[in-house]
Parts: sequence; C-alpha cells; structure tokens
Amino acid sequence: MQRANKKVIPSLSSQVKRHSLSKSKEEEQPNNFKLSDLVPMGSTLLNLAMSGTIHGGAQKGKFINIIGESHGGKTVLALTSFAEANKKESFDDYAFVYDDVERANAFDMPYMFGKETAERIQPARPDKDDQHSETIQHFQANILHWLNKKKPFIYILDSFDALDALEDQKKVDEMVKGIEKNKEVAGTYGMAKAKGASAILRGITSKLANTQAALFIISQTRDNVDPMSFQKETRSGGRALKFYSTHELWLKHVGDIKKNEVIIGNRVKVKVSKSKLTGKVREASFDVYYDYGIDDIGSCIDYLIKMERWSGGGSAKIDFGTDFSFSSCTKSKLINMLESPGYYQKLQKLVEIEWNQFEDNLKLNRKRKYQ
Repeated sequence: MQRANKKVIPSLSSQVKRHSLSKSKEEEQPNNFKLSDLVPMGSTLLNLAMSGTIHGGAQKGKFINIIGESHGGKTVLALTSFAEANKKESFDDYAFVYDDVERANAFDMPYMFGKETAERIQPARPDKDDQHSETIQHFQANILHWLNKKKPFIYILDSFDALDALEDQKKVDEMVKGIEKNKEVAGTYGMAKAKGASAILRGITSKLANTQAALFIISQTRDNVDPMSFQKETRSGGRALKFYSTHELWLKHVGDIKKNEVIIGNRVKVKVSKSKLTGKVREASFDVYYDYGIDDIGSCIDYLIKMERWSGGGSAKIDFGTDFSFSSCTKSKLINMLESPGYYQKLQKLVEIEWNQFEDNLKLNRKRKYQ
C-alpha cells in the first residue's frame, strides 16, 4: 500500500525493530519519567495523547482530573486504569481504592475488569461502616488515611460533584429550620467546597509524589454562565482542580453505537486540555461498550485508516498491506485476529509509529534557541 506521496511504507516488522532500538532504555525517554511510572488508561490513543507513549498516560505520584457529561464514559475510563495497572508488574504492591461517593456503580466488576482486578479494589474506608466519602472533609480524611500508610495506591473519587462541605451542610440545616419557623437565614451557600478543594489538593500534592500514589478525580460538566469565558462548559470546585492536576481530560459523548436499533455503547472523544508530561493539547477517540468497556483495538484500526496507513473500513474489507501475514478482511474479522497474542502489541506499536510521525511533521524544525 502507498501513501498519497507515493512513498512505499516499510513493513511493520522493520518499523517496530527500528523503533524498539531507539526506545529500548527508559532513561532515553525524551520526557522526565520512566515507562514503569505510567498508569495505562486502556486506550492506546489516549496514552499517546497524555504522555506521548503507548505504555501509559497518567503518572504515579500525580493527580488526574477526568471531566465529562453524564454517561460519557468517565467511570469506565477511571476503573479501566485499575484493570490495566493490574497487568503491570510495577503496580503489584499498589492498593486499588474506589471511593464511590455517588453510590451508583452497578457494573459487574469481575466481568468488565477481570476477577483479579475486582478482588483488589477496596472502598475508601474498609474499616468503617460508612465506607465512602460524603463531604470534602471526609474525602480529605480518607485519602490521608491511605497516604499515612506510606504505601502506594491508585485512588478514584467518583465523583467530586457528589461531595458536599460540612459548612454547607450546616448552612442547609439552618435554612431548613429557619423556613420551618418562618425565619430567613442570611449567608452564602456553596463556597466552602471550592475553598476546601484548594486546601486539600495543596496539602496532598507532595504526599502523592512521596508515596507514588495516583489520584483520579471524576467531575461532571456544567454549563458555563460566565459571560467573559469562551468555554461553554465548566466544572464545580473552583480553579484548584485545574491548577493541581497533571492531566485534565474532557470527555464528550459524540455518538451512539447501535445493534439491531438498540444502543449498546457510546462513541467518546477525549480532549487532553492539560498535560504536564508533554505540554501539548491533544485529542483521542474510542468506543465504549456497555458489556465490554473501551474498544482499544477498534479505535486503533479506525486511527490507522484515518491516517491513510490502511484503506477500507465500514462494510468493506480493510487493506493493511504487508503489516500482517494474513490477507485483507472486514473490520470485525480483523478485530478477532488482532485479539490473538502478539498481534495486539504489534498494532499498538504501529499506532505509536504513525502518531510520532505525525507529531514530527508538526515540529517547526527551526534552529534551537538554546544549545
């Protein structure tokens, strides 16, 4: 197969060999992190958008904010990080903590994320009757409980919007009592949570780094009523979430996936609006199925077709040239083939090569200012 510029693309095996030689040592990474320090997100494209490598997107010792609308795949994405970390030896001593503030998780965890992963997942406070956070202060106490153990963990807070503040709860109680007595209660409601978030994140940032723990906070999108802002959507909690996060991921539902006219999943686009690992704003897309989770193989196939590495798709056969030993086939059959041992890893390497080639084309290639 040929590109529009008529240059014949080398075979996958030759490209992977060259790529592996150039990236064989972790200390040769262009960024200041090791591959073993990365938390895989379950999407090859999202890993690349977050860190520039297929080996993971989030980073140990950091805080990641996942923002999106309802049913946009936020919880699936966060929980997938548990399943992916479970496969990496560098996370063998990690605790998996799921703080289900909303008490809304109804996933069949062993089915979706594997029995071994499900058995490793713990609530925020397994030693208490109330095992999940209710207020911002409870969350602070719960995560400090894990940080004080001085052992690494991945902590998912689902979600920040479901947390209240003790001050605001007291204010509501006063307002209710006042209304019952036909009295008005003056004061401002709703400011304590933003102030609390700033203090908490400021206080735990260094402790996350010291223990190499990773914190995922899920946030819901809200309409932005600020007339001076160019952003249509925002999130609650003030500016602390944006300021202290290493990664900021905005998830958007862009379509339904149907089978026999029944919706079986969502098409999701993720905008990495902040990445302290690469400094770049990048986007990634993938499908999320209700009974499967993130379809990484399918999204990789779509990406290679989009980049014109492969041709075909839809109901037509996909032509992938000499990248694989078998002949062209439909997408569904190709997915089944790539699920075999070895093929999936080759697919990921090919996507990484295409991604890096595209990134190279974006460079200015000017003389370096400081040498």
